[in-house]
Amino acid sequence: MAVTQPIWSVIDEAQHFDFIVQLGNGVYPTADQTLITADTLQMMRSTGVFRAFYLPGTYPTPDLTDIGPPPPSMSARANAAWMLRHMWQLSHESVQTPGYYLSMVPVWWAADKLGGPLAAIYALRIVNALILAALAPMAIVVSRALAAARPEVGAIAAVFAILLPGLDLNGTRVSNDALAAAIGGVIVLLAVRWAGHGWTWRRAGLMGLILGLGLMVKLTLGGLIPALVLSALWHRDPSRLTNLLRVVLSGAIALLCLTPWFVLNLQKYGGVMPGLHSGRLSDALPGPLTAAFIPLDVAVFHLTYWTGEPWGALPLAGVMVVLGGLIALMAIAGVVSVLRTRTLPVPRGPLVVAVVSLAGLIALSLLLPATVGFEFEGPGRYAYPALPAAATLCAIGVAFVLANVFARRAVVGAYVVLAVAMLVGGAAGLPPQPNPGARTPPAVAKTVDVSASGHLGGITITLDRVALDKDAKATWFAVSVTNSGVEEAEWTVPPAVSDGQVAAAGQYLKSTQLPGDIDPGQTVKGWLYVPLDPSDLHAGRTLQLTFRDVAVDGYRTVGDIVISIPAGGQLSV
Repeated sequence: MAVTQPIWSVIDEAQHFDFIVQLGNGVYPTADQTLITADTLQMMRSTGVFRAFYLPGTYPTPDLTDIGPPPPSMSARANAAWMLRHMWQLSHESVQTPGYYLSMVPVWWAADKLGGPLAAIYALRIVNALILAALAPMAIVVSRALAAARPEVGAIAAVFAILLPGLDLNGTRVSNDALAAAIGGVIVLLAVRWAGHGWTWRRAGLMGLILGLGLMVKLTLGGLIPALVLSALWHRDPSRLTNLLRVVLSGAIALLCLTPWFVLNLQKYGGVMPGLHSGRLSDALPGPLTAAFIPLDVAVFHLTYWTGEPWGALPLAGVMVVLGGLIALMAIAGVVSVLRTRTLPVPRGPLVVAVVSLAGLIALSLLLPATVGFEFEGPGRYAYPALPAAATLCAIGVAFVLANVFARRAVVGAYVVLAVAMLVGGAAGLPPQPNPGARTPPAVAKTVDVSASGHLGGITITLDRVALDKDAKATWFAVSVTNSGVEEAEWTVPPAVSDGQVAAAGQYLKSTQLPGDIDPGQTVKGWLYVPLDPSDLHAGRTLQLTFRDVAVDGYRTVGDIVISIPAGGQLSV
């Protein structure tokens, strides 16, 4: 996956790479101000990947002559709109702790000297793949600590650690996730082993250094702290107070390791954390917690843990989600069954520490959206640092729930076949990219003349024709966009369409490839594709096209342009 997945991965790989390049050039970037380097921009131009989480062709190609820092003093809405369209221009991963990026500078420098930016990207990816390879041996060690009498648990745990499609996809891109997973794996391994034998002052000091190093790579490793506390307090000799002091020592050492970063933040951002500068790097507005968000958050975590991001990047992802869900349920059932057994087949303390280490990172991932107004859902990759524990717990579930040897082998065999098929298929370029089609209505579509328009500042959007494509269950809208202002304006090209009962979002990929920015005096025309079945349009309703977040006057004014036309009548098939 390190050498076959596309460049760039749309999970911010470009900005992770850029942070390394900036440091290699002697620059420590300011996350919401420093522009990406020429090397990063060159690769973006050649690959067509600019926005995070958006595939090429699904949004307007940016104007590469208009690159600069965000305008000052924008409203929250204007800031979100600007970041959605332009955040790719910023070296924004520099908001993270710099441990990984500093350690990769020598790799980048050597590979870039030999083969340029492309060679450097592949070299960094391969290094990440080699780092990830350490997780499977860690899983075997943890399995021996938890189930030494059941050697098949170690073999199954190794399978779940090696053949985890989400890890193999997301961990091999250029990012700090691989090193964070490996350091987190070491922390989990030591916490599990020490839970049964007690901590010493030397162990506490060592754990503090490892935790501090991990936090300098990725702050989310803080989710492992509850497991460390439990590991130290589980052993009662010499006393729990002494063991608690040892944990405090570990925390103090870890905090000391973060001190250089805190000092740097004070200089660059005026506080020990990036604070408002970090909050500015958002392409969505914060909102309240809703009942629907909780199951969505859990579902996204589950989907992305097993299959990676973005969802559907690997073939057969849906099948893996189902099988992974069954394995996760077996893990829960197996652990509960083991803990309820009077004569424990596994040591209770290390098992509980393993469970808490995984639960801590899952909780962190699920709760992290609350810190930014629920602007995103928690990704499963945040739990990969606990993979040695997660793989072992899943193996315990399979081994203890499926008493029949044939059934165990069948489940593990099915998982192996499916995971290999996903990875091989992904390496071969599956699933194929969607076909954009002709980007104009077919000749058989019924075309109707209409007349409607909307305005914001100097921008006017006029709708003059509608094409009803009943075969494709789609509706096309012919628009003309004119900027009569004195400054460039920007708009969201595909509209959201609704008649009050049915709604659909336009798809840029299948529409005329209109630019997202309109120069003063410029007019652009084209067809916009909306997957709205014409048979769902009924008389008596009003069809509304909403072009969201149109920005004029240098983002001093941002608003929606809404165009209304009667549904039914001529607009029927």
